[in-house]
Amino acid sequence: MRPEIPMYTVAFTLCMMFGVAACHSAPDAGPEETVVPSATPISSPSTPPSEASEADRMLLHAEAQRDVVQRVQASVAVERVEPLFNKRDVRSGSMFYQRNGDAAPQFAILLEKRLIGRRLESRRKHIVYDGRWLSEIDHEKKQCIRWELCGEANDPTRLDGRFPLPIGQPRAEVKQRFEVEVIPEDPAAPFLASLAKDHSIKGLRLKPRKGTPSAKDFTRIDVWYDTGTWLPLGIETTDTKDNVRRIRLTDVVINPELDEAQRDALLGTIPSGDDWMLDERPCSPPEESGP
Repeated sequence: MRPEIPMYTVAFTLCMMFGVAACHSAPDAGPEETVVPSATPISSPSTPPSEASEADRMLLHAEAQRDVVQRVQASVAVERVEPLFNKRDVRSGSMFYQRNGDAAPQFAILLEKRLIGRRLESRRKHIVYDGRWLSEIDHEKKQCIRWELCGEANDPTRLDGRFPLPIGQPRAEVKQRFEVEVIPEDPAAPFLASLAKDHSIKGLRLKPRKGTPSAKDFTRIDVWYDTGTWLPLGIETTDTKDNVRRIRLTDVVINPELDEAQRDALLGTIPSGDDWMLDERPCSPPEESGP
Protein backbone atom coordinates (compact mmCIF):
# COMPACT_ATOMS: atom_id res chain seq x y z
CA MET A 1 0.00 0.00 0.00
CA ARG A 2 1.33 3.42 -0.92
CA PRO A 3 2.07 5.60 2.16
CA GLU A 4 -0.37 8.41 2.71
CA ILE A 5 0.79 11.93 1.95
CA PRO A 6 0.78 14.09 5.09
CA MET A 7 -2.55 15.83 5.42
CA TYR A 8 -1.19 19.34 5.45
CA THR A 9 0.48 18.79 2.11
CA VAL A 10 -2.34 17.15 0.46
CA ALA A 11 -4.90 19.57 1.41
CA PHE A 12 -3.08 21.67 1.13
CA THR A 13 -5.86 17.09 1.31
CA LEU A 14 -6.14 24.67 -1.72
CA CYS A 15 -9.24 17.76 -0.30
CA MET A 16 -9.79 24.08 -1.82
CA MET A 17 -10.50 25.05 -2.69
CA PHE A 18 -9.92 23.58 -2.78
CA GLY A 19 -10.05 19.80 -5.50
CA VAL A 20 -8.13 21.27 -6.40
CA ALA A 21 -11.19 19.10 -12.85
CA ALA A 22 -11.81 19.23 -16.49
CA CYS A 23 -10.08 22.22 -18.04
CA HIS A 24 -10.87 24.16 -21.19
CA SER A 25 -8.70 26.08 -23.58
CA ALA A 26 -7.29 29.43 -22.56
CA PRO A 27 -8.84 32.61 -24.01
CA ASP A 28 -7.21 34.06 -27.16
CA ALA A 29 -6.51 37.42 -25.54
CA GLY A 30 -3.16 37.81 -23.87
CA PRO A 31 -3.16 37.68 -20.04
CA GLU A 32 -3.09 40.82 -17.97
CA GLU A 33 -1.95 41.06 -14.41
CA THR A 34 -5.02 42.05 -12.46
CA VAL A 35 -5.90 42.11 -8.81
CA VAL A 36 -9.61 41.40 -8.91
CA PRO A 37 -11.70 43.05 -6.18
CA SER A 38 -14.11 40.64 -4.53
CA ALA A 39 -17.06 42.84 -5.47
CA THR A 40 -16.28 42.82 -9.20
CA PRO A 41 -17.30 39.71 -11.19
CA ILE A 42 -14.65 38.50 -13.61
CA SER A 43 -17.09 36.66 -15.84
CA SER A 44 -20.78 36.49 -16.62
CA PRO A 45 -21.75 32.84 -16.39
CA SER A 46 -24.90 31.64 -18.07
CA THR A 47 -27.91 32.50 -15.97
CA PRO A 48 -28.79 29.39 -13.96
CA PRO A 49 -32.35 28.11 -14.40
CA SER A 50 -34.77 29.84 -12.08
CA GLU A 51 -35.77 26.49 -10.61
CA ALA A 52 -32.15 25.62 -9.74
CA SER A 53 -31.32 25.48 -6.05
CA GLU A 54 -28.99 28.04 -4.51
CA ALA A 55 -26.31 25.36 -4.21
CA ASP A 56 -26.64 24.55 -7.92
CA ARG A 57 -26.41 28.22 -8.85
CA MET A 58 -23.23 28.59 -6.81
CA LEU A 59 -21.68 25.55 -8.47
CA LEU A 60 -22.57 26.94 -11.90
CA HIS A 61 -20.97 30.29 -11.08
CA ALA A 62 -17.83 28.51 -9.88
CA GLU A 63 -17.74 26.24 -12.95
CA ALA A 64 -17.86 29.26 -15.28
CA GLN A 65 -14.40 30.35 -14.09
CA ARG A 66 -12.68 27.46 -15.86
CA ASP A 67 -12.64 29.47 -19.08
CA VAL A 68 -11.52 32.68 -17.38
CA VAL A 69 -8.93 31.79 -14.74
CA GLN A 70 -5.76 30.35 -16.25
CA ARG A 71 -3.28 31.45 -13.57
CA VAL A 72 -3.53 32.38 -9.91
CA GLN A 73 -0.96 33.88 -7.56
CA ALA A 74 -1.79 34.18 -3.84
CA SER A 75 -0.57 34.04 -0.29
CA VAL A 76 -1.54 30.73 1.30
CA ALA A 77 -1.87 29.48 4.86
CA VAL A 78 -2.61 25.91 5.90
CA GLU A 79 -3.81 24.79 9.31
CA ARG A 80 -3.90 21.18 10.51
CA VAL A 81 -5.62 20.15 13.73
CA GLU A 82 -5.41 16.67 15.28
CA PRO A 83 -7.77 16.61 18.30
CA LEU A 84 -6.62 13.17 19.47
CA PHE A 85 -3.09 14.46 20.04
CA ASN A 86 -4.10 18.05 20.87
CA LYS A 87 -1.89 19.14 18.00
CA ARG A 88 -2.17 22.26 15.83
CA ASP A 89 0.21 23.17 13.02
CA VAL A 90 0.08 26.23 10.76
CA ARG A 91 2.26 26.81 7.72
CA SER A 92 2.27 29.84 5.45
CA GLY A 93 3.84 30.98 2.20
CA SER A 94 2.87 31.59 -1.42
CA MET A 95 1.05 29.75 -4.18
CA PHE A 96 1.26 29.73 -7.98
CA TYR A 97 -1.31 27.92 -10.13
CA GLN A 98 -1.46 27.47 -13.88
CA ARG A 99 -3.63 25.57 -16.32
CA ASN A 100 -3.02 25.02 -20.04
CA GLY A 101 -5.96 23.80 -22.09
CA ASP A 102 -7.19 20.32 -21.19
CA ALA A 103 -3.99 19.29 -19.42
CA ALA A 104 -3.90 18.81 -15.67
CA PRO A 105 -3.14 22.05 -13.83
CA GLN A 106 0.27 22.80 -12.38
CA PHE A 107 0.84 24.41 -9.00
CA ALA A 108 3.58 25.25 -6.54
CA ILE A 109 2.97 25.77 -2.82
CA LEU A 110 6.05 27.40 -1.31
CA LEU A 111 5.74 27.21 2.47
CA GLU A 112 8.34 29.25 4.30
CA LYS A 113 7.01 29.73 7.86
CA ARG A 114 5.65 27.36 10.50
CA LEU A 115 3.73 28.34 13.63
CA ILE A 116 3.85 25.88 16.52
CA GLY A 117 1.98 27.19 19.55
CA ARG A 118 3.17 30.79 19.82
CA ARG A 119 6.55 30.11 18.20
CA LEU A 120 7.07 31.18 14.58
CA GLU A 121 9.88 29.39 12.78
CA SER A 122 11.42 29.50 9.32
CA ARG A 123 10.69 26.06 7.89
CA ARG A 124 10.88 25.62 4.12
CA LYS A 125 8.66 22.96 2.62
CA HIS A 126 7.56 23.08 -1.01
CA ILE A 127 4.74 21.11 -2.63
CA VAL A 128 4.96 21.13 -6.42
CA TYR A 129 2.82 19.47 -9.10
CA ASP A 130 4.16 19.65 -12.65
CA GLY A 131 1.19 17.95 -14.31
CA ARG A 132 2.48 14.46 -13.64
CA TRP A 133 4.58 14.30 -10.49
CA LEU A 134 3.51 15.63 -7.08
CA SER A 135 6.66 16.45 -5.11
CA GLU A 136 7.06 17.27 -1.43
CA ILE A 137 10.41 18.94 -0.85
CA ASP A 138 11.46 19.31 2.80
CA HIS A 139 14.49 21.61 2.85
CA GLU A 140 15.15 21.13 6.55
CA LYS A 141 15.27 17.33 6.32
CA LYS A 142 16.81 17.45 2.83
CA GLN A 143 14.20 15.00 1.70
CA CYS A 144 12.17 14.91 -1.52
CA ILE A 145 9.29 12.47 -1.96
CA ARG A 146 7.60 12.31 -5.37
CA TRP A 147 4.31 10.63 -6.29
CA GLU A 148 3.42 10.01 -9.93
CA LEU A 149 -0.29 10.65 -10.49
CA CYS A 150 -2.05 8.72 -13.25
CA GLY A 151 -5.57 8.23 -14.54
CA GLU A 152 -8.33 10.10 -12.70
CA ALA A 153 -5.87 10.87 -9.92
CA ASN A 154 -3.76 13.06 -12.23
CA ASP A 155 -5.66 16.19 -11.16
CA PRO A 156 -4.90 16.66 -7.46
CA THR A 157 -6.82 19.97 -7.37
CA ARG A 158 -10.28 18.36 -7.52
CA LEU A 159 -12.40 18.52 -4.39
CA ASP A 160 -11.61 14.87 -3.72
CA GLY A 161 -8.01 15.23 -4.88
CA ARG A 162 -4.78 15.25 -2.94
CA PHE A 163 -4.63 19.04 -2.89
CA PRO A 164 -8.15 20.41 -3.40
CA LEU A 165 -8.20 23.68 -5.31
CA PRO A 166 -11.41 23.37 -7.36
CA ILE A 167 -11.08 26.25 -9.78
CA GLY A 168 -13.82 25.76 -12.36
CA GLN A 169 -14.64 22.19 -11.37
CA PRO A 170 -17.79 21.15 -13.29
CA ARG A 171 -20.98 21.03 -11.27
CA ALA A 172 -21.81 17.56 -12.61
CA GLU A 173 -18.55 16.14 -11.24
CA VAL A 174 -19.15 17.67 -7.83
CA LYS A 175 -22.72 16.41 -7.55
CA GLN A 176 -21.73 12.95 -8.75
CA ARG A 177 -19.38 12.58 -5.78
CA PHE A 178 -21.02 14.73 -3.10
CA GLU A 179 -24.30 15.78 -1.57
CA VAL A 180 -24.17 19.59 -1.58
CA GLU A 181 -25.86 22.14 0.67
CA VAL A 182 -25.42 25.84 1.33
CA ILE A 183 -23.80 26.93 4.59
CA PRO A 184 -26.02 29.74 5.89
CA GLU A 185 -23.43 31.36 8.16
CA ASP A 186 -19.88 32.65 7.94
CA PRO A 187 -16.97 30.31 8.81
CA ALA A 188 -16.91 29.45 12.49
CA ALA A 189 -13.20 28.65 12.69
CA PRO A 190 -11.08 31.73 13.56
CA PHE A 191 -8.54 30.62 10.94
CA LEU A 192 -11.11 31.24 8.16
CA ALA A 193 -13.27 33.91 9.79
CA SER A 194 -11.07 36.73 8.48
CA LEU A 195 -12.18 35.92 4.92
CA ALA A 196 -15.63 37.34 5.65
CA LYS A 197 -14.10 40.68 6.73
CA ASP A 198 -12.52 41.44 3.37
CA HIS A 199 -14.75 39.57 0.92
CA SER A 200 -18.36 38.72 0.24
CA ILE A 201 -18.26 34.95 0.65
CA LYS A 202 -20.67 32.04 0.48
CA GLY A 203 -20.01 28.51 1.62
CA LEU A 204 -20.98 25.06 0.39
CA ARG A 205 -20.87 21.90 2.50
CA LEU A 206 -20.09 18.73 0.58
CA LYS A 207 -20.71 15.32 2.09
CA PRO A 208 -19.29 12.34 0.18
CA ARG A 209 -21.90 10.03 -1.28
CA LYS A 210 -21.90 6.49 0.05
CA GLY A 211 -19.70 4.15 -1.90
CA THR A 212 -17.45 6.87 -3.33
CA PRO A 213 -13.69 6.87 -2.64
CA SER A 214 -14.09 10.18 -0.79
CA ALA A 215 -16.40 8.54 1.75
CA LYS A 216 -13.46 6.45 2.96
CA ASP A 217 -11.42 9.55 3.75
CA PHE A 218 -13.76 12.45 4.59
CA THR A 219 -16.95 13.14 6.48
CA ARG A 220 -17.32 16.59 4.94
CA ILE A 221 -15.61 19.32 2.92
CA ASP A 222 -16.60 22.99 3.33
CA VAL A 223 -15.69 25.38 0.51
CA TRP A 224 -15.93 29.18 0.79
CA TYR A 225 -16.20 31.14 -2.45
CA ASP A 226 -15.59 34.82 -3.10
CA THR A 227 -18.88 35.85 -4.72
CA GLY A 228 -17.11 38.46 -6.84
CA THR A 229 -14.65 36.08 -8.51
CA TRP A 230 -16.17 32.71 -7.57
CA LEU A 231 -12.75 31.46 -6.64
CA PRO A 232 -12.42 29.23 -3.57
CA LEU A 233 -10.68 31.26 -0.86
CA GLY A 234 -11.08 28.82 2.01
CA ILE A 235 -11.51 25.09 2.50
CA GLU A 236 -12.08 23.03 5.60
CA THR A 237 -11.92 19.25 5.43
CA THR A 238 -12.79 16.82 8.20
CA ASP A 239 -11.58 13.25 7.84
CA THR A 240 -13.03 10.08 9.28
CA LYS A 241 -10.72 10.41 12.32
CA ASP A 242 -11.96 13.97 13.04
CA ASN A 243 -8.68 15.53 11.92
CA VAL A 244 -9.27 18.96 10.38
CA ARG A 245 -7.26 20.82 7.81
CA ARG A 246 -7.96 24.30 6.53
CA ILE A 247 -6.61 26.28 3.60
CA ARG A 248 -6.86 30.06 3.26
CA LEU A 249 -5.95 32.19 0.24
CA THR A 250 -5.34 35.93 0.47
CA ASP A 251 -3.88 38.63 -1.79
CA VAL A 252 -5.19 36.78 -4.83
CA VAL A 253 -4.01 37.90 -8.28
CA ILE A 254 -5.83 36.41 -11.28
CA ASN A 255 -4.04 35.73 -14.59
CA PRO A 256 -0.73 37.39 -13.65
CA GLU A 257 2.37 37.26 -15.79
CA LEU A 258 4.68 34.93 -13.87
CA ASP A 259 8.35 35.80 -13.68
CA GLU A 260 11.16 33.34 -14.41
CA ALA A 261 11.49 32.20 -10.79
CA GLN A 262 7.75 31.54 -10.52
CA ARG A 263 7.75 29.59 -13.78
CA ASP A 264 10.69 27.52 -12.53
CA ALA A 265 8.74 26.80 -9.36
CA LEU A 266 5.82 25.47 -11.41
CA LEU A 267 8.17 23.18 -13.32
CA GLY A 268 9.19 21.59 -10.04
CA THR A 269 12.99 21.81 -9.83
CA ILE A 270 14.08 18.76 -7.87
CA PRO A 271 17.04 19.09 -5.49
CA SER A 272 20.09 16.98 -6.17
CA GLY A 273 23.24 16.14 -4.28
CA ASP A 274 24.58 13.43 -2.04
CA ASP A 275 23.11 15.11 1.03
CA TRP A 276 19.53 14.85 -0.35
CA MET A 277 17.28 11.79 -0.11
CA LEU A 278 15.08 11.28 -3.19
CA ASP A 279 12.15 8.84 -3.01
CA GLU A 280 10.15 8.41 -6.23
CA ARG A 281 6.92 6.43 -6.20
CA PRO A 282 5.56 5.72 -9.70
CA CYS A 283 1.87 5.04 -10.16
CA SER A 284 0.81 1.46 -10.65
CA PRO A 285 0.42 0.44 -14.29
CA PRO A 286 -3.16 -0.33 -15.37
CA GLU A 287 -4.20 -3.94 -15.05
CA GLU A 288 -4.43 -5.78 -18.35
CA SER A 289 -7.88 -7.00 -19.20
CA GLY A 290 -8.41 -10.67 -19.88
CA PRO A 291 -8.97 -12.15 -23.33
